[in-house]
Amino acid sequence: MDDKIKYVVGVDLGGTKIYAAVIDKKGKIYGSARVKTRAEEGFNAVIDRLFDCIMQAVNNSKITLAEIGAVGLGSPGPLDLEEGKIIETPNLGWKDAPLKARLEKTIKKPVRVDNDGNVGLLGEYAYGAGHGAKHMVGLFIGTGVGGGVIIDGKLLHGFNENAGELGHMILDPNGPRCGCGNHGCLEAFSGRLAIEKQIRIAEINGVPTKIFKKMKKKSDKIRSGILAKGYLEKDPAVTAAIERSATYVGYGVASLLNIFNPEVVVLGGGVVEAIGGEYVKIVRKVAIENAFAIASRNVRIIAAELKDDSAILGASFLAWQAIEDLNHSNIL
Repeated sequence: MDDKIKYVVGVDLGGTKIYAAVIDKKGKIYGSARVKTRAEEGFNAVIDRLFDCIMQAVNNSKITLAEIGAVGLGSPGPLDLEEGKIIETPNLGWKDAPLKARLEKTIKKPVRVDNDGNVGLLGEYAYGAGHGAKHMVGLFIGTGVGGGVIIDGKLLHGFNENAGELGHMILDPNGPRCGCGNHGCLEAFSGRLAIEKQIRIAEINGVPTKIFKKMKKKSDKIRSGILAKGYLEKDPAVTAAIERSATYVGYGVASLLNIFNPEVVVLGGGVVEAIGGEYVKIVRKVAIENAFAIASRNVRIIAAELKDDSAILGASFLAWQAIEDLNHSNIL
């Protein structure tokens, strides 16, 4: 492959939206596009929408597809990384979906796929809050809880290539049921769905809240922006649910400090972005109080910087790695 390639495409494939962007090696975004995933239409239809989104991003960047060297893609897991296949994901409803092979056939470019939590962490590592760090952990608090681990500058993939499912560390085996089927996962305590559940339970139990007046319908999902407004206004039910979420993330981070001893812990995702520094402050306090002193010494527990762009930038980093690997194999 031409080592003078200047652009790649980074793609964030989510349960509700696909976000693609044309990006250079320094992390500059030249053009982007977003489309709805519509996973209910099936795998083939989503591949078509993926391709359309990539082409929209390319067209918006004012360059041609021929100038694109590779595509990096962050996807919900678990994944078979070598084949780029989605083994199973409730967010998309797919099993054994050959994502990499199908997209390569469609776009005729090298494609590299990784878990969306890993890709978000890579973005912060290469271009964001963790730039310059060699040992790093990321937690992304959104609808659920994603994450990843970087050790000595490399993503930890593990024996079966699915390390980093940090949202599914079990904090209490008698805790609430998680979407994965287990009980007491970090995600079941701290994700946006868990926060929403706590607010609804609190209202039933008579805790005052005005949050539902901010929504068109009470049955609608409580989005992160609505949570942020309720928290800012010190709504009792919202405040309690948010603080509970951050506290459990703090316990999770304490364990991660003891296990991995990173120099940076990055906290991102829609909930953290919406609530801001107060959420991070609670996490930091609980983590430091519950980790070994040597494990937390000089560690930075900080908010992610890239927000919605962390995954596409991390995916672009994957694409550049794919190009380097191809160039190396051609030299050999």
